[in-house]
Amino acid sequence: YWARHMREAVRFADGVGALEELGVTQFVELGPDGVLTALVPDALSSPGGVEAFPVLRRDRPEPDSLMQAVARLHLRGVGFDWPRLFADTGARKAALPTYAFQRDSYWLHQDPGAAGHGPGSTGHPLLGTAVTAAGSGEVLFTTHLPPHTHGRLTDPALPDAPVVPASALAEALLRAAGELGAGPLERLAVHVPLLLPEHGAAQLQTAVGPPDEAGRRPFAVHGRHGDGEAPWTLHADGVLGTAEESPAPAAGRGREASAEAALPEELLPDAAAYGIHPALLEAAVRTAAGAAPAGTVRVPGEWRGVRLHAAGATAVKVLSAGAGDDAVSVRLTDPAGRPVLSVDRLTFRDVPEARFAAAGAGRSLYAPEWTALAPAPQGEAVPWAVLGTADVEGAAFEDVAGLADALAAGAPFGAAVTALGTGPDAPAEALDLARAWLAEERVTGLPLVVLIRGGASLTPPSPDGTDPEGRAAAAWGLLRGAQAEAPGRFVLIDVEDGRVPGELLSAVLASGEPQAALLDGAARVPRLGHAADPGAPGGPGGTAPEPATRFDPDGTVLITGGAGTQAALLARHLVAAHGVRHLLLLDPRAEGTWPEPELLEELGRSGARVTALTCDTADRSALGAALAAVTPPLTGVVHTAGAAEETPLPRLTADRLTAVLRSGADTARHLHELTRDSNPAAFVLLTSTAAATGTPGLAARAAADAALDGLARHRAALGLPVTSLALGPREAESPAPREGFRPLTEREATGLFDAALRAGPATLVALPLDPGAMRAAGDIPALFRRLVRAPAGPAAAGTGVPLAERLAALPAEQRHPAALAVVRAEVAAVLGRSDPGAIEADRAFKELGFDSMIAVELRSRLGERTGITLPATLAFDHPSARSLAAHLVTLLAPDAGPAAQAPALAELDRLEAVLAAGPQDEGERGTIVVRLQTLLARLTETTGGEEAPAPADSIESASAEEIFALLDGRSGGPAD
Repeated sequence: YWARHMREAVRFADGVGALEELGVTQFVELGPDGVLTALVPDALSSPGGVEAFPVLRRDRPEPDSLMQAVARLHLRGVGFDWPRLFADTGARKAALPTYAFQRDSYWLHQDPGAAGHGPGSTGHPLLGTAVTAAGSGEVLFTTHLPPHTHGRLTDPALPDAPVVPASALAEALLRAAGELGAGPLERLAVHVPLLLPEHGAAQLQTAVGPPDEAGRRPFAVHGRHGDGEAPWTLHADGVLGTAEESPAPAAGRGREASAEAALPEELLPDAAAYGIHPALLEAAVRTAAGAAPAGTVRVPGEWRGVRLHAAGATAVKVLSAGAGDDAVSVRLTDPAGRPVLSVDRLTFRDVPEARFAAAGAGRSLYAPEWTALAPAPQGEAVPWAVLGTADVEGAAFEDVAGLADALAAGAPFGAAVTALGTGPDAPAEALDLARAWLAEERVTGLPLVVLIRGGASLTPPSPDGTDPEGRAAAAWGLLRGAQAEAPGRFVLIDVEDGRVPGELLSAVLASGEPQAALLDGAARVPRLGHAADPGAPGGPGGTAPEPATRFDPDGTVLITGGAGTQAALLARHLVAAHGVRHLLLLDPRAEGTWPEPELLEELGRSGARVTALTCDTADRSALGAALAAVTPPLTGVVHTAGAAEETPLPRLTADRLTAVLRSGADTARHLHELTRDSNPAAFVLLTSTAAATGTPGLAARAAADAALDGLARHRAALGLPVTSLALGPREAESPAPREGFRPLTEREATGLFDAALRAGPATLVALPLDPGAMRAAGDIPALFRRLVRAPAGPAAAGTGVPLAERLAALPAEQRHPAALAVVRAEVAAVLGRSDPGAIEADRAFKELGFDSMIAVELRSRLGERTGITLPATLAFDHPSARSLAAHLVTLLAPDAGPAAQAPALAELDRLEAVLAAGPQDEGERGTIVVRLQTLLARLTETTGGEEAPAPADSIESASAEEIFALLDGRSGGPAD
């Protein structure tokens, strides 16, 4: 080939021309530069629509050029093997918004090297601002560490965990000593790793006590994540010495090892903010640390006699000598030999890598607790309407229709109450009840209290104290989903046997709590509290925390839902972090469609043997056969929740509910029964947070999750190992968490999984909170009110005025614009947009990115703003902001007068929004044209105008475009 290439014509143009005739429109040059790319256009007969570009460019980095070429090809429709392309890069999928990217930024980003401004500012990133307490002499240094601090301060020995190294704390305390006129850092003991959050900021407080009789000052360093709701963690403590204790630097003692360290070039601009940059100090002390055993990180856990002799060094020589067990003395000098820093004794500890994940994972782990309901002022007794057989004093009705008739006749009921059974049909009965209640418009303003014995597992669900199928809990969970879709319409109460005192029901109703339990004559309500994590004790020690649940690496661990992404994530984690060597994956999907070959190859390279079987795990016989063939013996079970399918309650059928319960609750119950004798050491049930956060459209999933929690409490009562973990959605998963909550990264998800195993309680919730966003939204779910404090004080003037009152106070011509502003603001909120003004008033909601769940959320938000109950189909019946605003004006201000938009005009607005895109089918379009012309003709006849042409006569002369233009008011025809 090369001989012919040198001796004969290359015929490059002929080759390009032949490819052009074959339909090739994209040319990619594989070579060191773009020489041939420049020749392609000249060889084409018609260059239009053809693109040529090189993969590499001589003057650009190869990875950048390659990925730019890949991106250009992708935009032109070329497919890529993305998993292979991004293998081992750490890349992960990110959820994209349903609207165009917004690039507006209104925030100034603070340089972490310039922390602290104003009075008391130290200018130091880890100290921030200093405040002296009056009367006590204590000094408090406070600062925030934002996420972009990571690359400047984090420990290089832990690239996957954003940990502030102990060297950074030592340097900060030296600076604090200088600020206070103290002497050397006499002692620093680091107890818990200081992890920075992947989202949000970390708060850091360094409290320095007053001097004792000898002049020494004790100190303690605490930190927490978030904006003030999380508990504080003690990370380090120690003592600052007196100024008289600062002798000249000692000369080297005995044989000293020598090394060098330098500050990376990109960090040189930050050097002036520190006495010695933490990155330089960390690099220096690590030269004396030696190698750590596998699976551990060697950290400088205790510092004694630390003195800074010169500031601003960017390169140092490190001289170290042994000073006893696992300890060294360290001297740093500049290149000229002048002293920079000295440490009399530095003691290293080998800390398991898992400890660094443990130190931060538990911050988003919560355990449910039931607390006494705060007593409310005694009010008037609530007149109860009793549906069915509830043992409550009140007027009895057989069904919802009968109660609705009574209300229509003027019956003065304050609330309705009914009781659900706890048998096998309880979930289906709950579904029928919820749908019937929501479908009857005449009971819209009446709350329904539903009594379910054992629904929350606080009272025995049956006389023998058991609920083997979790049906009472499932009914409770389904109605929790109903509460999310219809706020204020349902109240759930777990009750004991016997007559329910009306005064207790009235107290719960008056409190506004969505769920409660009546036990021993008192009302209790659920709250989430921080779960104690043994993974973050007071001292790091040299061993990992003992988990409450352990996976035996020599046994087999079963993972159900093996074809799901959650199962794949946990399979990798169990092998990598827990040393599991035998995995059994079960899933009902057909063979050959799962698992991904890359997953099996990855796990195989890690030394794991993976068996993947197609099995209907809800079929007890099939599951039993799969378990009977397990070798080595089964020692762990992980039941994963399937993907959450959004189904609004009005469309949820009994068959769909049964299918969700079958795959989730029935499988878990079969696993419980079939493994009872073998008693695996780990039995983990992974659920969603649908019920905890109140996610609309997930009533079926909430029912299955509640059943799993009920099974977990049942196993715990029997003394069997169990952990039921409600794990929040991960990034790029659907549905996204609601406002006030944050999706989990994969690392956070696996860290919380481990923290739950250590924590011990049978039921836990793992979900990062955003307290500031939750408070700003004005909607703190009752379950989270212990974790997130409500804003103090009364609302500002006007903010709490119902929309109906606001509209009534306005002139008629201003009501529709005011309602439109409210609608646009709420539409922007549910779509995650920052500017309500960008919401086009006449654009269809579907075009803005609405789906059924967003429509339900908009209905709920507008219901809160208006104070009335709105139908779930609100956004579909009035599919644009303008038509919806007109509808709200009609509902809230029916006496708006001539200036208010008439119902007929509102309906035209709605029709206009529906037809905005225009029907694609020509037959359908023609039918619409005929019907519209007929309506126009009738309208003209009714108003006495000129006789309009008959529809049949005008079909030939009027185009479809003219008819649609007529609706927009752009035609000069009869509509004008």
